[in-house]
Amino acid sequence: MAPSDPSTLSTTPTCPKCGYDQSGEVATWESQCPLEGRCPECGLVFAWGEVFDPVLNDLYWYVEHGKSLMAMVQRTPRTLAWLILPHRFWQAVDVTKRVAIWRLMIWVLLLMVGAHLLVSVPYGFGAWHRYNWRGVSFADYYASNGLHGVGKIFIDGLAHPALETNFRGGGRWPTSLHFGVGRAYAIYDQIVKPTAFQIGFVLLWMIVLVVIPKTRELVQVRWSHIGRVLALSALMLVLWFEFYRLFYAMMMWTQYRSGLVRDIHQLIIPIAILWQIVFWSSAIAIGWRVYSWRLLVALGTVAALLGGTALRVYVFLASTI
Repeated sequence: MAPSDPSTLSTTPTCPKCGYDQSGEVATWESQCPLEGRCPECGLVFAWGEVFDPVLNDLYWYVEHGKSLMAMVQRTPRTLAWLILPHRFWQAVDVTKRVAIWRLMIWVLLLMVGAHLLVSVPYGFGAWHRYNWRGVSFADYYASNGLHGVGKIFIDGLAHPALETNFRGGGRWPTSLHFGVGRAYAIYDQIVKPTAFQIGFVLLWMIVLVVIPKTRELVQVRWSHIGRVLALSALMLVLWFEFYRLFYAMMMWTQYRSGLVRDIHQLIIPIAILWQIVFWSSAIAIGWRVYSWRLLVALGTVAALLGGTALRVYVFLASTI
């Protein structure tokens, strides 16, 4: 059979960006395969090697391209380091790079849980130290409360201020822990405040990209590329939140006396919002190679900022009722 016969191909050649079937283009080859091609659907210029064997284009440092759990763990520090500068990240992880969305989602979920567990240790002790008015040592605290006291620190680290724990029982030792919903102001200050704006921002960007037909026609990317951006954006939202919790724990440890810790804590939210703006803009303009990206990025960013503001105001008003 001729090399250009599509029936001889082991996989269907598709455009890395929009997923358009390139078999018709392959059928026009007469004697040899050209080095580059152009998708007739979205206009992306690509190397044919990337189409026939996407694995050849994998990045050695990127988690999504790890072949095993250990490889993903080893690539995590470098992936996070690249994500700090979104424009550099999307220059490397563009639409020509293979998408392994389920592997990425598993990694994102594991990292979210791991980060929360890790920060919960200093946060739990910080919450204990905050209410330790008498300056009791941990040894004396354990002697008075036993495993219930340790459990309170652990649960406070995981769930405070959404969930509050108190000792129940008389005598020298508490007999159980009592759980209750946290105070509305604390929930707003420590959970809603650092996350609401970013959640609204991301949701509005998704509406702009997914719901509006004209936008879908303009970007012309596969759903897996949108999923990649959403997963990484959600991951960083959670990591910024855990970073916020970590510095809040440090403030509780220092009894709010450290001006440097307090200043850094106040800067985390605006830095996180700025990062989200740059991340989504870079994904569209650089990562997805959308040709008419300027107007889309401008209007999409404005809409996302309005969405973030609206959600933040709504939850603030709801928390005060």
